[in-house]
Amino acid sequence: MSPRDALAHAAAHLRCAAAAAEDRAAQDALNPWWAVAGTIELVAAGLDPIPTEITLSTVDVHQHLQAALAALDEMPADDAPSDFAFWRAHVGDLRTNAVALDGTPAGTTGGDC
Repeated sequence: MSPRDALAHAAAHLRCAAAAAEDRAAQDALNPWWAVAGTIELVAAGLDPIPTEITLSTVDVHQHLQAALAALDEMPADDAPSDFAFWRAHVGDLRTNAVALDGTPAGTTGGDC
């Protein structure tokens, strides 16, 4: 996978994770998942500001965050953008925070991708 494709693929998974987090928030702006969804969208835009059409199967927020990390981890260090470590760390933090917020990473699906 080319560096550009890896970033686009990770961002696509993040956008799906954001949609799944919004579903969990159930349109409640005070629900913590609502804030998580917005933060995920910001990180996705940082990785790939112009969304690329990538078809992904619908899975839960945790699986999309894990898939985004996997896509980023496929990028060779020599080909990575200069701010790659910054964005990779944010995706890792998002995954950690989502697991902590949920208490259990498996079981809930949502988000149209």
